[in-house]
Amino acid sequence: MPKTKPKARTRSSVKLSQTTVDSLKPGSIVRRVWDSTVSGFHVRITPGKRGKKVYCVSFQRPSGQKVNVTIGECSSWTFDQAKTKAGELRQMHEDGKDPRAYVMAERKAEDLNALIKIWQDNYKAKLKPSSQLSYESIIKTVIVPELGTRIVKDLAHWDVETMHANESKKHETNANRAVAVLSRLLSIAEKLEWRPKYSNPCKGLEKNSEEPRSRVLTAAELSRLESSMCALVEQGKLDPSAADLVRFLALSGLRTGEAKGLRWKAVDIEGNTMTFKEHKTSKKKGTKELPLNTHLKVILKRREIGNKSAYVWPSLKLEEAKPEKAKTPKVDSPVVGLAKMWARICAPIEVNLVDVTPHDLRRTFMTTCTELGNPTSIGDTLLGHSLGRIKDTYVNLSPDGILAIASQRTSDWIAAALRGENPKLGRKVKASKPPKK
Repeated sequence: MPKTKPKARTRSSVKLSQTTVDSLKPGSIVRRVWDSTVSGFHVRITPGKRGKKVYCVSFQRPSGQKVNVTIGECSSWTFDQAKTKAGELRQMHEDGKDPRAYVMAERKAEDLNALIKIWQDNYKAKLKPSSQLSYESIIKTVIVPELGTRIVKDLAHWDVETMHANESKKHETNANRAVAVLSRLLSIAEKLEWRPKYSNPCKGLEKNSEEPRSRVLTAAELSRLESSMCALVEQGKLDPSAADLVRFLALSGLRTGEAKGLRWKAVDIEGNTMTFKEHKTSKKKGTKELPLNTHLKVILKRREIGNKSAYVWPSLKLEEAKPEKAKTPKVDSPVVGLAKMWARICAPIEVNLVDVTPHDLRRTFMTTCTELGNPTSIGDTLLGHSLGRIKDTYVNLSPDGILAIASQRTSDWIAAALRGENPKLGRKVKASKPPKK
């Protein structure tokens, strides 16, 4: 009796829909569910608790070779979009073209690096300089290392979760910032139609809790801060300009970035003002003048001596460089390394400055200003904050009026604390010329 050939195994197929795809669950093995309406179109489900569902389409070349092309993850594509794409690729195959090569070229054009380049070319300039630096840093140190050259439309919530979790092990706050930056990039991708609308995988992520800081230095702590700086300068372990920078922060309430980037052209010692064009917490355009109290003027006059830089606090390497011996000219840039200098100042056990940051000097300035009886709106203005949309329309405080008085009285109190005089909270101190360091 002649042997009969076994029947070729046929694969089962169903009429896929969005509801059907959503109901598919990962099992113990890789599973494929084929669509009955578009030849080769199917959903591949990988096993495991975090198994992924991916839309794919398969072809058979004239040589008999089978080719599988991934369209994208089901979490990033709607069923209708994936089915339409599968139909387009199927038609391309029937026309004698190579759908796989086409998809790979398309993916390369729409990967994460391409999206970052578009942001740099078209969106970066709309941010403030400090925000630009922050975005670039997060993209370079967190987003690219974690997600590399991933295809934008394939990024899923799990990818964002993983990036956030890995960065949280090193820096919880920075992990939150990374998600915010990535979310902004992906919102641009939606405008470019690289992803479906409302498909941003950053939405709904549970971020790390961020407790607002309330640390304010006491008069005794300010005194120990000054004593530590003087001792380190005397021992040659701290540059005098670094100590002056810390004093300037304490006596002005400026942000560290504002003080470090302060240029001589923005300072008018005779006119008692310093001018800033950028305000982190205010959307109000234009420049803003802040008063120079007597303590700040003493520091600035001391900084003028021998300073050939455009910056009040230039890079220490630039100051130490000898142009006649340098092989290449040094680039004029603001000082860096404040965090290390600050750590050196707070390190001695007898200084006893625990959990204190340079930004806490800004909070101390605001608190002192308010305790001396000034309205919070005056302190906000001295810090460069907005007074509020309605008040800003009618109020334009001059730097030589009440702002100058408030700045002077606040700096007098802080200067007295730095000198170790232990001034009483909320009590004005007699103005005295600060000693030269």
